[in-house]
Amino acid sequence: MADTELDNTAEDTAIEGQAGVDAAATESAAPAAPVLSLSDIKAAPADIDEDGFVSIWNIAANACNKNTVQARELASKLLCFLCKKQCDFVVTSGSNAEYLDQWFERDNKLLYDWKPESETVDVVSQHAEVPHDALVSFLENNKFDPATGKYTATRAVRVQWFQEMWCVG
Repeated sequence: MADTELDNTAEDTAIEGQAGVDAAATESAAPAAPVLSLSDIKAAPADIDEDGFVSIWNIAANACNKNTVQARELASKLLCFLCKKQCDFVVTSGSNAEYLDQWFERDNKLLYDWKPESETVDVVSQHAEVPHDALVSFLENNKFDPATGKYTATRAVRVQWFQEMWCVG
């Protein structure tokens, strides 16, 4: 019996060690996300409407070469940064504002959960439009850092920003 327990322990250790090696190999094989700079934050010309507006989502997706995970992370940072800095030129249509209001009434995560892994970031950033050139200037003037910046805003500030500062038109 003692030999069997010893053998099982040795085998378990070998398997655990092997799993650690496999996980490390998998992690190193995954391509690293490119480091973004402020000059990368721009929309594709096709995404900008005739009045110069573009959604925050399209800006993030363009900067991240359409990689959804990376675009969501950048969109999260942009939303939090714009909210924290009380950016007052975010625009949405009346029907989009109503849609977002109703969603928020059903599920407050819409404005409360802007973590990079949250799909609510997609929804809000797809309905938030900004004048492209003004956004680029705003980000530069307020020293937005897409690579290492960590931005957050309280729940109350998010609700206030959405309800009082977004333009509906």
